[in-house]
Amino acid sequence: MKFLDAPKSIAPLLSFRIIFGLLAMVLSTRMLLLGWVDKFYIQPQFAFRLWGCQNLPELPAVGLYGCFVLMILAGLGIALGYKYRLSAGIFFCCFTYVELLDLTHYLNHYYLISLLALLIWILPAHRAFSLDYPISPKSVMVPALYIWTVRLLFVLVYFFAGLAKLQSDWLFLAQPLRIWLSQQSDFPVFAPLLSSSWLPPFFAYLGAAFDLSVGFFLLWSKSRKWAYFFVVAFHLATAALFHIGIFPYLMMTCTTIFFSSQFHEKIISTFATTFNLTLSKLKLELVLPSFQRYFLLFFLLFQALFPLRHHFYSGNVLWHEQGFRFAWMVMLVEKRGYAQFKVVDAQTGQTSWVNNLDHLNEKQEIMMAYQADMLLQFAHYLANYYKKEQGYQAPQVYLDAQVSLNGRLSQRFVDPEVDLAQEKACFWTKPSWILPFRGG
Repeated sequence: MKFLDAPKSIAPLLSFRIIFGLLAMVLSTRMLLLGWVDKFYIQPQFAFRLWGCQNLPELPAVGLYGCFVLMILAGLGIALGYKYRLSAGIFFCCFTYVELLDLTHYLNHYYLISLLALLIWILPAHRAFSLDYPISPKSVMVPALYIWTVRLLFVLVYFFAGLAKLQSDWLFLAQPLRIWLSQQSDFPVFAPLLSSSWLPPFFAYLGAAFDLSVGFFLLWSKSRKWAYFFVVAFHLATAALFHIGIFPYLMMTCTTIFFSSQFHEKIISTFATTFNLTLSKLKLELVLPSFQRYFLLFFLLFQALFPLRHHFYSGNVLWHEQGFRFAWMVMLVEKRGYAQFKVVDAQTGQTSWVNNLDHLNEKQEIMMAYQADMLLQFAHYLANYYKKEQGYQAPQVYLDAQVSLNGRLSQRFVDPEVDLAQEKACFWTKPSWILPFRGG
């Protein structure tokens, strides 16, 4: 435990706090300005929920807008270190709440932002160079575990992203990269290169090698500068080619926490000098409370084990997606689906074919069509809707679902003879009504 308690300069945490706070502001502002609050959270009649979150209360429209305004202000508070614990707690709670409102919008990097927000809330990243504590970073020492927790989280994210790529679709078929690169025919200057047949396999192996190794190279001081160069190059390339939102910028900026304390102290001191900021030289050495030690160690252990849970489910995880989320399976699937629901009244025999867009928006329908838990939730919603609104006495819900995985011909995804209204969601087992994947 001595290594965990070893005093280290707080400077890397300060840079991480400022960067994360600014990113939180940009992300929240972007979602407001793009109209996503109204389009994705207010207009839809129905929301898909993560398992266990079905009873999460929904705020009225003014409450949702208020939630995003609070996130913007909280991001500013985090960056400035003003009312830090309150600001960090507000951002973590509001952002996580919004992300749990509709599973349609789940992204790996939103999950990562929630985890980082939780760490920001817990770690004392405000105890220097902040409005709460205007102290010189050179004067404040924190236990090494505080800094290593953030670093190791990034190592795990990269490593599991690489581990997930060690499968046939990625390595042997270069899918879905081959599909995505073929869509770049109008890319400036490099379009002919991007259409080359050899490029998808090259990128596939390069991507797997990068993810598997870059976290460890960032940890090693002798390779850190080169590793960070590849981090920037890799994420700039993915940002340009695949338009994946804020994720590349999150990784490029936040992984600066791997650099030495002296690096961060120099940047902060230069900034303070430029703006004539007077910082106290008061010496401060923080100790590591037992409850924080055990929480952070449990946090890291959980992050090291939870992404492996998909191995407990039989079949192709890219097909059934049981254990796919929260496992850093990044850029592995290109799926298209077709889902036609039929509702039958078991007592009268009355039958209705469902137009999904009468109940869902376009994005919800697209995402639902190939994700089993979302299909099941919608089936239960339809059973309830037809019972209450259409007068069906005993509604049964059947589904004709076809899914294409990584450029293959569509295959039947769900047993069409199963009444999904009678099936229950279960976190622990793969649904029996999902038909097995036929490779090829």
